[in-house]
Amino acid sequence: MMKLCRILFLLGALLGLSGCPGEPCFSDSIGMPGPASPGVIMVGEETRTRVSPFVPGACGSENPESPRSLSVEVSGPDNLPVPNEAELGKPPRAAATVTFTADKPGRYHVFAAFEPVGGIQQFEFYAARNRSAEAPLHTMALLCGALERTRRGGWVCDSNFVRDGNIVQRFNGARLAVAGDVVWAVNGSLIQRYVDTGSALQLTATLTAGLSTTDALIASETELLALRTPGVDRIVFDGTEALALKGSAFIPVSSGTVGSTGLRGLLLRSGELLMVITNAPTNSTAQPPNSFTSQACPYRIEPERILRTTDPCQTFTGDVVGYEPGGLWMGTRFSFGEMLADLRWVELTEGKLVEQASLPLGMNFEVVKRPFTLRNTVIPVLISPGSQLQPRFRPTVPVYAPDERGIQLEFLDSEMPQPIASTSLQWGETNSSSLGIRVRVRPTTP
Repeated sequence: MMKLCRILFLLGALLGLSGCPGEPCFSDSIGMPGPASPGVIMVGEETRTRVSPFVPGACGSENPESPRSLSVEVSGPDNLPVPNEAELGKPPRAAATVTFTADKPGRYHVFAAFEPVGGIQQFEFYAARNRSAEAPLHTMALLCGALERTRRGGWVCDSNFVRDGNIVQRFNGARLAVAGDVVWAVNGSLIQRYVDTGSALQLTATLTAGLSTTDALIASETELLALRTPGVDRIVFDGTEALALKGSAFIPVSSGTVGSTGLRGLLLRSGELLMVITNAPTNSTAQPPNSFTSQACPYRIEPERILRTTDPCQTFTGDVVGYEPGGLWMGTRFSFGEMLADLRWVELTEGKLVEQASLPLGMNFEVVKRPFTLRNTVIPVLISPGSQLQPRFRPTVPVYAPDERGIQLEFLDSEMPQPIASTSLQWGETNSSSLGIRVRVRPTTP
């Protein structure tokens, strides 16, 4: 017993105790910081965040040591200091408050140091532009996985044409595309061109083609590019009732889909250059988990044909999480789960896919998971786990800023917890019990 008490006495001396303890004393922590959940903040809006010091408990101490000061540095997207205010908690061992205002979109780094105890913490926020005042609001009683709008106010919801909340015409099994007031419908062996007159959907021309499935469309008012098994077709409207097939090219599509899109191919276009994106042929080398390899092969559009150019196909890695006619939104997945480590804008430039900008995401954001089927443009929607702890949802969409060669985030609506976005629209179910969706028309100006 004497030997045991001596051992406990020595242990107690190391812990700041004395004698043979009657009961154990556990060192606790007040405000022990965990991983930061930064969330999304708004440009021009005051941000107030709380930072808890790491203060070890003092067993048997009547006056445990507390932080006496807090120094904070906030740096903006350009790495320049941002004015801020820091205030210790009351009492000082409680959470402190840091206040600052983001003056431009981008990533903000916060460095907080407590003295003489409390430790150092670093975390980041992403400032988005609040453009909700610039985005006209509409509501619809239908649920739409794909959505486009004509200039005259008609809506293409999946395979239906809708006006004033009513389905005017159904195109069962068809893939639709809108350009101005023109609606293209591609269904099996039939291609149709309609015009929205404001009161009716008027059929203007048709073309009977071979039976096939369609994966991608790029439309203008007088021309349609369609990626249809087993190739790409160019259909032209010349003012007559019959559409003209002005060129086709066979596309050797390999097995599998482009990344996790579920689509066997995608189309990009820049002027008369056409880029066809497919899954890259597999080789004997095993790919790392959660990795994707795709290829982009260039074609040239001529008046009466589509020709494969002499340039080789490009092979690139990363998951395709969005696409527009001029480029791809791509991300690198962690080896576990489906979260992205980064988001990249890869643009079709001078006949090649060129990465223009990237946005590190770390573990801060998740991409809203929505099917790509029937959608002609897809913009990834980012949600932050941290932001969902706030009173309002703050889903954001990325926008490439060419003047800065950077990716910015835009916020449009707090009533859509997990919206869908295209080049021109953002829509989704609300967080209320009402049926239907909210729709925001995305601003076209930077």
